[in-house]
Amino acid sequence: MNRQHLTDDLIAAQQLPTDSRGRYDINDASVENLIVRIGSKRKVFMLVARFGGPASQPTRRKLGLFPDEMNTEAARVAAHNWNKKIKGGIDPAIEVAEAARMESLRLRSTFASVMEDYLAYIPGRERNLNAANDIDFIRRNILDPKKNKWLNKPISEVTAADVVSLVKEINHRHPTTALHCFVHIKTFFGWTMHPDISAAIGLDRNPIEYLKAKRLGLRIDARERVFEYEEARAFLMACTATPYPYGPCLRILIETGQRRGLVAGMRWSQLSLARKIWIIPGGKSRRAERGRTSKVDNSHKVPLSNRVVALLLAIRESQPAGHGDFVFSTSNGQRPIDNFGDLRIAKKKTDRNESEIANGRFERLMLEILQTLGVELMDDWIWHDVRRTVRTHLEPITGRTEVAEAAIGHGQTGIVRVYNLHKYRAEIRRGFNTWSEMLRKVEEGTCTIADWEHDDEAFGDGDEP
Repeated sequence: MNRQHLTDDLIAAQQLPTDSRGRYDINDASVENLIVRIGSKRKVFMLVARFGGPASQPTRRKLGLFPDEMNTEAARVAAHNWNKKIKGGIDPAIEVAEAARMESLRLRSTFASVMEDYLAYIPGRERNLNAANDIDFIRRNILDPKKNKWLNKPISEVTAADVVSLVKEINHRHPTTALHCFVHIKTFFGWTMHPDISAAIGLDRNPIEYLKAKRLGLRIDARERVFEYEEARAFLMACTATPYPYGPCLRILIETGQRRGLVAGMRWSQLSLARKIWIIPGGKSRRAERGRTSKVDNSHKVPLSNRVVALLLAIRESQPAGHGDFVFSTSNGQRPIDNFGDLRIAKKKTDRNESEIANGRFERLMLEILQTLGVELMDDWIWHDVRRTVRTHLEPITGRTEVAEAAIGHGQTGIVRVYNLHKYRAEIRRGFNTWSEMLRKVEEGTCTIADWEHDDEAFGDGDEP
């Protein structure tokens, strides 16, 4: 047996045989089962051991190439570690192979590829009412290679600094978008921490676990915008001037105060016009669709005013036989309307394409009506301001916060939510009828300041806005 004290100089001095038949081994004098094999093309450190247990036959396994992968001292350290594991019943080669597999997985599992898996998961999550919007937002803002420079990094190498750089860059131009990006990324990394997922992608920690939006200066100021009398009148008159489906849809939006997506996704199968009620199903579904409430378990029952019922009856009478389930539709009831962007005037050219910039038909109507009334639109507005306006007026109309909250689908909180299951249906319907009558007067221009301000004492009878 050729046994010598292996050194780097000794191994380097060995000449490679001319062919594989001339290969030979040199056994180390320090570690008895460590050898170096001198072949025709390379020199390899190997360990001779019974890897399958005492009853198995001695076999050779590669430790590493000399000198590219390890030198003599490193080979001895590796041999000692392997021998220790073998005595403990562990096959080090299997452990090395698993480590190599995990490293390959780590390099293959980039942020972008794992995010694609997350996007595939979103439609099946418990609260998935906004799945389509969330997926679109993530693709536009987080998976855009022009915005995200670390998109193709292994996910295990993504750092908190990477995430901060992305959201801060967006925050300079679009603070609201930056906050939403941060929330989506935060939720995404929380999802990756499920044991099955983290093991599959080679991620052992959440890099942004301790990042807080507040510390990054990310926030959205709460809006307090409600329509003034003239603005509400212009909105109502624009609803009347706008044909089906958008005009009637927006009319019901301001009549009921429900979320725009729910009104746009209203279905005939959800309506019981004889009972004057609209039953919006809960969102706990593997296939949540437009027209569902964000509530997970419970449906939201909306009592309807007499004017809304009459409007819906008129819409149903005007629709052809075979019309689908969606009340407001440009596809014969097969799909709900969703192109509300065309109704508003784009504030920047980059926000819309040229045809949309030239559109904004609903808001243009509002501005024209306001001009005839001798006023200007006081502040910029969004669709959700309509809902806030309804809620603001329902408070004095009903005289009870819990009734006004229930009317627009806000649930009760705390112990009251557990024990008070009264739905206030009669009170809500009376409130909506009063609100509907006020809207009629507003559109006609006969609503008094006292009516609009809900203050009979501050203004004399008959004072006009």
